[in-house]
Amino acid sequence: MKTLLLSLILFGFLNSAYAHHSFGYHFDVDAEVTIAGIVKEFKFINPHAQVLVDVTAEDGQVETWVCEFRGANGLARTGWREDTFRPGQAIEITGFAARRREAECYFETAIMADGTRISQDAPLGDDLYAASATAVSYTSAADGDIPNFAGVWGEAGRAASGTGAAGMGAGMAAGMGMGRGPTLGGPNRFEYVLSAAGQRALEAYDPIVDDPSIHCKPPSLTRLWGTGNPTEITQEDGLFTIHHEWLDVERKVYLGLSEHPEGTTDRVMGHSIGWYEGSTLVIDTVAYEPSVLFQFPGLPTSNQLHTVERLTLSEDGRNFEISWTAEDSEYFTEQLSGNSRPLQRLNTTLRPYNCTPMEVA
Repeated sequence: MKTLLLSLILFGFLNSAYAHHSFGYHFDVDAEVTIAGIVKEFKFINPHAQVLVDVTAEDGQVETWVCEFRGANGLARTGWREDTFRPGQAIEITGFAARRREAECYFETAIMADGTRISQDAPLGDDLYAASATAVSYTSAADGDIPNFAGVWGEAGRAASGTGAAGMGAGMAAGMGMGRGPTLGGPNRFEYVLSAAGQRALEAYDPIVDDPSIHCKPPSLTRLWGTGNPTEITQEDGLFTIHHEWLDVERKVYLGLSEHPEGTTDRVMGHSIGWYEGSTLVIDTVAYEPSVLFQFPGLPTSNQLHTVERLTLSEDGRNFEISWTAEDSEYFTEQLSGNSRPLQRLNTTLRPYNCTPMEVA
């Protein structure tokens, strides 16, 4: 079977800034809006925090605007808190208009009554979940020749990368290896890999309302590795556990098995077995529930999806690289493969994500 190398760089900053759904599908970067009013509520939630602002029109009618941010966990790691905005505060917000709802925007900056300017591009303080430096191990071997992946991993320097719309565009370009990210109405650059059955599944897929992550369900392993949220790994005899903070996903990789047990039932993230090859952990996964490999514009996968991930630890144990392949005998006519920039050990701790399903229209 011919192999298609996508060369995906999965950790573009768009993923950490807007990890839940694609910015361009929900907001219009060419339609800047400015509103002024009184803070009604600040929802410090995942996947996207929201500030509700009561705006009074010239005729005296009050309309409540909803302006969206990246998730609370990401905001907290750049100094934001639940009381960054408080009910009753006067506020002026500049952002980008929603595509389908008139009184919604994506937050860029705010000016408070005392002149303070608050931006998603600028940290407000220290990481709320920072761990002590002594909690980080840089050894490359856990026991004998087994590579030591145990610890918290993620993308370094998230706060410095910027989270505004300009940063998002650059991040998506890197994140998808396309030069530019997927845009509303743009071409689906992966559609040609689909079989007739895959094409039918794509035609039935609406990225606006069917994106699994809107319903707090992880779409694929490629998305899990590319959100910008940290991941914690633990290693035990016979078990390798990957805990992605995003969507509170926990994946268990069973070591020492040469094949998957018969009768394995389909599940969201499949059934995984693994083995070590030098400094690399190989993860073989089958029995996925139908989903999408890419949310936008959409690349459907069936329960015949078979993925292989390779996690390769560096000699000093400070980072690791990820590569993967994906085959789907029902929906794909070719094997897909991709890779990422290295993940680094982080001085942070995971916190519950507690995803709140989104309302879309």
